[in-house]
Amino acid sequence: MVNKVRKILLILVFGIVGLSGYYLFVKSNAPVEKIVLKALAAGIDIEIENFKIVHEVSEGEKWILTADLAQIDQEKDLTLLTNVELIIRQENKQKLWVVADSGSIQNGNKDIQLEGNVKMIGSSSMVSQRVGKNKPEGEQ
Repeated sequence: MVNKVRKILLILVFGIVGLSGYYLFVKSNAPVEKIVLKALAAGIDIEIENFKIVHEVSEGEKWILTADLAQIDQEKDLTLLTNVELIIRQENKQKLWVVADSGSIQNGNKDIQLEGNVKMIGSSSMVSQRVGKNKPEGEQ
C-alpha cells in the first residue's frame, strides 16, 4: 500500500515538473534579450551602457551620476564616461545639474573630472555657493 502511494506521488511530481517545463520553454512568449559581444578598445576591461551611481546618506540621495557609456580601465584605475549628467541635491531640497560630453573618475580616490561642453544648471545662489567652495585661497 505504501509503495503504491509512493509511486503515485512520484508520477505526480514528474508530471508537474514536465508540465511546468513545457509551459516555461514552449508556451512562454517572453522575449529573450540578445547578448551582443563586441571587442573592447585597447586598455578597456569593462564597458557598461546606461551607467548610474547613486550616493546615499541617511537623509536620502546626495548625488546621482549617470552616463550613456562607462569604460573601466583597471590598469590605470580610471573610468571613462560619455554623455555625463550629475545631479547634486542640497539640504534645502534644491537640485544642481552638471552635464558634460565626457568625463573620467579616478577609481582610487573617486575624483570626477568633466570635459567638453560642461554646463551647470541651478539657482544662482546654489551655483555661486558651490563655485565659491572650490576657489583656491586668496582668489576672489
